[in-house]
Amino acid sequence: MINIFGVVIFLRTGWMVGNAGIGYSILIIFVTITVAMISVLSAIGVCERCRMQSGGVYYLLSHVLGARIGASIGILYCFGQAVAVSLYVVGFGESVSALFHQDDNVWVSRGIAIGVVILLLGINVAGVKWVIRLQLVLLMVLFIAMLDFLVGSFVHTDRESGFVGYRMDILKNNTGPDYQEGHTFFSIFGVFFPTATGVFAGINMSGDLRNATKNIPVGTLSAVGVSTFLYLVFAVVLGATCVRADLQTDYLIAEKVSVLGFLFLAGLYISSISSSMGGLYGAPRVLQCISGQNVIPIIKVLGNGRGPNKIPLYALFVVTSITLIFIFIGKVNTLGPIVTMPFMLTYAAVDYCYFCLAMSFDKRKAREDRFHSSVPHNPVGQANGTVPSPQHNYGAINGKKDDLDKLFPERMEQHGQPLHHRSNDSLGSPTFVTDEKAPPGAERKPEVTEDTAGLLEKDLLAAEARANSEIHRQPRSFYSILNSRWISLLGSVVCLVIMFAIQWGYALANISVAIVVYIYIGQANPGVFPGIAEFNLWEWVRDGFKNCCRRGEPPPEQIVVTPNTPAMNTMAAQLTEDNEDFAERGRYHQSEVVKGENFDDFDSE
Repeated sequence: MINIFGVVIFLRTGWMVGNAGIGYSILIIFVTITVAMISVLSAIGVCERCRMQSGGVYYLLSHVLGARIGASIGILYCFGQAVAVSLYVVGFGESVSALFHQDDNVWVSRGIAIGVVILLLGINVAGVKWVIRLQLVLLMVLFIAMLDFLVGSFVHTDRESGFVGYRMDILKNNTGPDYQEGHTFFSIFGVFFPTATGVFAGINMSGDLRNATKNIPVGTLSAVGVSTFLYLVFAVVLGATCVRADLQTDYLIAEKVSVLGFLFLAGLYISSISSSMGGLYGAPRVLQCISGQNVIPIIKVLGNGRGPNKIPLYALFVVTSITLIFIFIGKVNTLGPIVTMPFMLTYAAVDYCYFCLAMSFDKRKAREDRFHSSVPHNPVGQANGTVPSPQHNYGAINGKKDDLDKLFPERMEQHGQPLHHRSNDSLGSPTFVTDEKAPPGAERKPEVTEDTAGLLEKDLLAAEARANSEIHRQPRSFYSILNSRWISLLGSVVCLVIMFAIQWGYALANISVAIVVYIYIGQANPGVFPGIAEFNLWEWVRDGFKNCCRRGEPPPEQIVVTPNTPAMNTMAAQLTEDNEDFAERGRYHQSEVVKGENFDDFDSE
């Protein structure tokens, strides 16, 4: 939450209401939260349906879509995080310089911002424990500042500063838009959207969480829900109590609404510092993960770390350098759209990532259903006391798995066989007993003990679960109904449209950089991980177009079924006789290791 509730909400909410009005401000808040929430739910869906490791957004994208796409978007995401830190500390510098009546001196705010970045750099170098401890304290101060603002809107007024209290005429006057020169709805949206850039803070900490699959959904959804409520409260309170002219010109008008102005300023400073700390913590670790996997060879050195926790010193210094460069731009309204573009592109990629994952699961499931061999679902522990046994497989040796299943265990998943059929299964084999009253040579039957029955039951229940070991079915939860692939696909398209609506030049620049990095990885490192997704958007669109253009029903599928032949026992026979002169020699093949440098000894012709 302290990464979501950033400096923009303190410094630009009143300015947004003064330009867009209460109605459009609420719309901007809902659009911002909706875009971010779709991406959050998509990311949560990927975390729940795949294994999650360290690397945050980069690992999420590269594991599903491939390392080329993951690194291309991950580099832009790190850049956006670095510029976002510049925005936060510049807002901090603006507020401090205004407090000392140095608004006209830009270098004062820039100097304060640079000092804050250097301080936070030292805290991040100290380690993650200090980051978490400090942020918990900052969160308490943030809530106190919010309470001070809400109480102040009821207990006093400051007419000279434009705060006149709750009045119906003020509310009606501030309901509609009244844009200043050079501003539109989308320009206001571009400045406000960086408030949602911290929604992936928990995902970026995936490597440090004890149970990422459980912690990420609970923490992220709770933070987004509380922050949305506070956004709406800020906008409505300022629109109902303050004059429009002061809302448009006084960036610190919310301080006048508070009972104790220093508490509000403390909340502003806290949000700036905490958001900056989160950016300086998450971005270097994403960059370190990209570099450590050598996806982009030219930045491999950034993957090195210090200490047992592998603190990414080199990546941290690179992110800090980018932050210091953009501090010299020195304006929140200018940095806002620059920050928005990389995050919009990241959100679009995450939405498309979940869409591909869901479509790949259906594709695999359809293929498995087609080739699925029946497995008896006889519950263990019934009255008959029998245990299910595998069906007889013609062509196998002694009724067991054939040689291909031994060489390629993944064939068992394709055939839907239980786990205890594998030769390398750690569950062990069932105990066999012989009936004492049975005649000698009678067939032995497996003993169904309580432990054995439990293991076999787990095997049978896990047969379908392991039919698709890479991608799991969406688990049931209160938000699972919102995890729709079609909503994610729509969210991806909406993000791209909003990017071009805000600033088409910035949008083209970010997309171009992503394409250049993607092409470079393909040339410099073509053997990177391709991702677990089997879905291809072009093929899906092409097949859908063919189905729409086809008249009548599609032709029936023709399947060639090979005949079942009776089981045959084969024996190895030696076709050549042993030579008496070499009879005493061992039966082995002679091999020699040829190293790469030995090839230079041969003639190239």
